[in-house]
Amino acid sequence: MIKTPIGATAILALTLTTVPALAHRSPVVQLSPANMQALAPRLAPARVRTLRAHRTFYGALTLPPGAKAVVTPRIRGRVTALYATIGSHVHRGTPLARIQSLLVGNPPASVLVHAPMSGVVDTRPAILGEAVGPGTALYYLIKPDRLWLKAYVYQKDIASIRLGQKASIRALGVATPLRGRVVMMAPRIDPRRGAQTIWLSLAATPPTLKPALFARARITVGIARAVAVPRAAIVEANGQTAVFVAAAPGRFRYTPIGVGLCEHGYCGVSGLKAGARVVTQGNTELYTLWWTGGKLRADS
Repeated sequence: MIKTPIGATAILALTLTTVPALAHRSPVVQLSPANMQALAPRLAPARVRTLRAHRTFYGALTLPPGAKAVVTPRIRGRVTALYATIGSHVHRGTPLARIQSLLVGNPPASVLVHAPMSGVVDTRPAILGEAVGPGTALYYLIKPDRLWLKAYVYQKDIASIRLGQKASIRALGVATPLRGRVVMMAPRIDPRRGAQTIWLSLAATPPTLKPALFARARITVGIARAVAVPRAAIVEANGQTAVFVAAAPGRFRYTPIGVGLCEHGYCGVSGLKAGARVVTQGNTELYTLWWTGGKLRADS
């Protein structure tokens, strides 16, 4: 058993009497004219605003389905000519290689291999003189004017993503934001990443964009129209959120609120009417006064 000296007990009791129980604490803090001048609280009106919630997801640009092709010969033979190199722009039907057949003939039969689609030569594995056959890759073609963003959504945000959502996409080294939307979602979570893969199509693909370029997508996942106050007006302490509302000159009412979506320095709130003037500067000092039950005098 711990014994407390009489003097210490008296001091403790005196201290506790200056902090009234929460249930009996007045919601109003009164400031004298002198303390109003010293504290100089700033006010802002609560207004109805449209607020949006956003999430940012990271990934890299990639080619969409149908934007790449492998060029292979239809016969067994030897490569005798290659007509394109890496970076060459080709049209569908353009001759890319000549294959001399291994069949006996005088002269041996030769076959032209044509581009199966229009695009750009990404790689050229073929080598002059090598023996090739059906399935041997001679060229890889891509369509770099059509790119998607492949991004990863971690588990806490999966429920907020759906097909068709619009996004603002930023690519590394590209100053202008791009428009995109969610067009494909993996049916399961990648166990290696612990994330779901999503793909976003780009409304336009500037020539500066390249496959594998790092990028991020900012997707709007929620929208609400609500009474909103500046974020600076909200006081968070002891598990509660509240604002101080100007009730009269020098009088401020502690008002508990619920906080919803936040955007551009404003938060949607419940428990407050539009038009109420809330304290955005000096509210932490007001909270201290309210919590301690203090009432400042002009000379304090």
